[in-house]
Amino acid sequence: MKRYEREENAVHVRLTQTLAWSGILLLAIACDNTQPPGPDPLPLRETAVILNSTDLSITVFPSGSASDIRTMGLAPAGSPVTLAARHNLVVVPMGFLATAVVVDLLEDTAWTVPLPDNSGATGVGFRNDSIVYVANPNLNTVSRINAFAGVHENEIDVGVFPQAVAVEDSLIFVLNGELENFVPARPGSISVIDPATDSVVATISLSGTNPSAAMFWFGMLYVVNSGSFGQGDGSLSVVDPVTLREVEHYPGFGEFPGDIAISIGGIAFISSFGYGVAAWDVVGDTFINPPSDPLVIAGETISSGVGIDAAGLLYTLIPGDCIAPSVLYRVGVDTTSVSTGACPIDIAFTRFDESE
Repeated sequence: MKRYEREENAVHVRLTQTLAWSGILLLAIACDNTQPPGPDPLPLRETAVILNSTDLSITVFPSGSASDIRTMGLAPAGSPVTLAARHNLVVVPMGFLATAVVVDLLEDTAWTVPLPDNSGATGVGFRNDSIVYVANPNLNTVSRINAFAGVHENEIDVGVFPQAVAVEDSLIFVLNGELENFVPARPGSISVIDPATDSVVATISLSGTNPSAAMFWFGMLYVVNSGSFGQGDGSLSVVDPVTLREVEHYPGFGEFPGDIAISIGGIAFISSFGYGVAAWDVVGDTFINPPSDPLVIAGETISSGVGIDAAGLLYTLIPGDCIAPSVLYRVGVDTTSVSTGACPIDIAFTRFDESE
């Protein structure tokens, strides 16, 4: 049975009407996914969290709004490029500073969790409300930390240069770049951790090089392989988390793609510093907007990250010169901008009870 046959009929109907050019695609995002006027039907307001890499801060605001924007500092030093959010907690690995910073959005407080020396601290995922897994690319390990308690609990050996973490209900998927001197030495791999034992139970071989980001969609894991700088060899892998195998591999994703966000309708948006945002139909296995004809959002053909909120609206991060404050764009009925810190690099969405 093909993987597509396991997906809902509504998704098939939505994607058989494939949109062929970017203007219609962007309009469809706005018209098909925007919530109708009136109160939010969900009980908790969704919050967007943006990581500003060179500012060493996060920008926080209600998704769907450009108001109530606040900025919170993270640490006096570091090189963060990833974050994860769950309820009112945000965890940011700090790169060369061997710590993870935990931010409580409800209390406006922050604390640090120590990581092993020279960890590299890049890649993070929540297992549950308190347990978080952080990748240590310089050590070829993953750390389990307790975010609430602020303690490092365990260290697990994985593949070479782990740099991203994706969490499924019962397993942790660690993307190994297989880099040597920051250059791909071989195709990438995924170390699969059973959190019940904190042991690697499988290693998945990938066809692409330098896997850097991943997202689950309808039971499959979609992995962006960044490839090598200047080679234009980015690709997309599809991994079955049940059989623990790569089941599809698609080349053609251009120069160093770095992030992925997939809409409920099955459109994968892939970001790249080199070309901006490409769009891929994950059911039809074909480009809607390839890297050679990317989405042009507010005139921009560069993107450092993408995200999709609960209303289905697309967000693209604009890094600028990574010195001055920058912006993100949200594609709705009207494309709007939201101010960020310098070098916005990652985005997450979360919900929590602000009345607590």
